[in-house]
Amino acid sequence: MVKSQIPNPKFRIAIIGAGPAGTSLAIRLAQENYKVCLIERERFPRQKLCGEFISPECLRHFRDLGVFEEMLTAGGERIAETAFYAASGKRVGVPSKWFNDGDAALSLSRAEMDFRLLERAKSLDVEVFEESSVINLSFVKDVICALKLRAKDGGAKEVCADLFVDATGRARVLGKLVEKQKSQIPNLKSQISNRFVGFKTHLENVGLERGVCEIYFFRGGYGGLSYVEDGLANFCFLVRAGIVRQFNSDAEQIIENLVFQNKRAAETLARARPVRDWLAVSVDSFGEKNLHAAKNLLAVGDAGAFIDPFTGSGMLMAFESAEILAAAIAENYSAETIAEKYKIEHARRFGRRLFVCSLLRRAAFAPGLAGILISALSVGNTPRKFLARATRPREV
Repeated sequence: MVKSQIPNPKFRIAIIGAGPAGTSLAIRLAQENYKVCLIERERFPRQKLCGEFISPECLRHFRDLGVFEEMLTAGGERIAETAFYAASGKRVGVPSKWFNDGDAALSLSRAEMDFRLLERAKSLDVEVFEESSVINLSFVKDVICALKLRAKDGGAKEVCADLFVDATGRARVLGKLVEKQKSQIPNLKSQISNRFVGFKTHLENVGLERGVCEIYFFRGGYGGLSYVEDGLANFCFLVRAGIVRQFNSDAEQIIENLVFQNKRAAETLARARPVRDWLAVSVDSFGEKNLHAAKNLLAVGDAGAFIDPFTGSGMLMAFESAEILAAAIAENYSAETIAEKYKIEHARRFGRRLFVCSLLRRAAFAPGLAGILISALSVGNTPRKFLARATRPREV
């Protein structure tokens, strides 16, 4: 393959990771006639640990990406309200329309959503390599020129590009490879042992009202429950790693001994049964990551900044960060200018949200404080509206 030369507005772009950030970026770029390849470790559809709550603001992105009708007809649940429950059972609700002037949210499995996005990318002639892992990077001076891939069947492939995008989520596969190959000392935060563990499965026989997402606070963590397809409900919860070790990483034991300390969770999940194996993933830290680990490498979605997953904040950031990176690529010629414009807009869009959600996390992991906050917010609509808007994009 002949490698194009920068400056060139139509250079080839390699995106690693086919989650919502990576695939939506590929779609946006393909719609602008860029030659794009998308590299993914798994084969879709596949299950993914996620709250599977798609906030109303994401629907606009679905329209832009050409998948709006496909997502609404995929069998998911329209969510009109998110209800937060203190351990005592005290409740406060946040209508979805407060996020986006009237739209309901959508609860849909990542297996279904990601698959439909990937199929849309393929229809636009995005070159997709599934079941392929990046194992090495090739540099010319400080510029990445190629990725070495290894397929699941053992085959090897080299992909050349002018611009590379890390959309591998919290794993930050490309960013970490750059640090390793350049013998860089990792950021101190990356040396901290895993602080949290997330668990997720789909359940049957839950006692949950239709059209509602419920959030439960309990000692050492919090979790969310909402219906997805086929009458099943997605239950995803985050717990301190030390507590997980106490229960030998057994999700059922954690639910019985911790989650059920929340009165509402105990009622709603009393008869629930998992229909799939539990998924688990460790989380080392939240907040901003390295957006620009190499001269022609940028990060989107969780690889660029991992926001606390309240009411679809992470999903929304995935789509938004892809949108602003696509705009930076379309408007600028050099990798350096693209990176500069992207970092400025990323900070403007997400700085406040990352801070507000970090405060909410601290409250979530202190059940007493969470109970006080829920009581305080239940006195009227204004405080709840203010807090809900503080976790969303600024109004234009």
